[in-house]
Amino acid sequence: MLKCYIGDDMIIDRLKKVGIFVLLFVLFLYSDLFYIIPLYLLKVDLSKLSYTAKLLGSNISSLILIGIIVLIYHKYLKEKFKDYKKHFNEYFDFGMKWWFVGVIGMVVLNLLITNFTPLKEATNEALVDDMIVKAPLLSFISAGLIAPFVEEMIFRKSFSDMFKNKWIMIIASGITFGLLHVVFSYNTLLDFLYVLPYGFLGGTFAYILSQKDNVLIPITFHLIHNSVLTLVTIISMGL
Repeated sequence: MLKCYIGDDMIIDRLKKVGIFVLLFVLFLYSDLFYIIPLYLLKVDLSKLSYTAKLLGSNISSLILIGIIVLIYHKYLKEKFKDYKKHFNEYFDFGMKWWFVGVIGMVVLNLLITNFTPLKEATNEALVDDMIVKAPLLSFISAGLIAPFVEEMIFRKSFSDMFKNKWIMIIASGITFGLLHVVFSYNTLLDFLYVLPYGFLGGTFAYILSQKDNVLIPITFHLIHNSVLTLVTIISMGL
């Protein structure tokens, strides 16, 4: 009887974790509704909003999503923040090493794609560059600061809760992360090759989490990665 109860508790716990992922994933996909719905109710003509206004609304919506994530995971984040401070040097060195591995893998895969296929740039990258040109500061906040926290909590932390097998978690997290950077912006089926470099970096972040059990490490290096790339783009374009 005891084994039965334990088994039921494990099933309920797993379903709860899957439910949290589904909830956050849906909110992630449709987070812009947090600003669109109030404006619609106020009878604001959304079609007349400037690009900057829309991006500002999107950033505000993402901050609301961050609030929801923190509300769900506040105990976990508080505990891991203390752990991160205590082992900062160890975690930073480990994260730095594997971030370099992820970047090298991403660069190599991108070079293979651009040299052996007609593709020259991921459509997602072109869209991000366009966003930076139109609104540099808001783009930096969105891509460099907000996205790393949201994406790591959903596609690393939630995945690590759902999949107890380390390698299944890493592969599933990497593939999902890669697909999300392609599926909403692809022009041809060949564009799905870019799932590989994005997925490699995402899988590397998942590996970091699996080894140290602290999501703040991949958040740190995802933030560094995105911030550096965004700043380089801003500087190179003279914005």
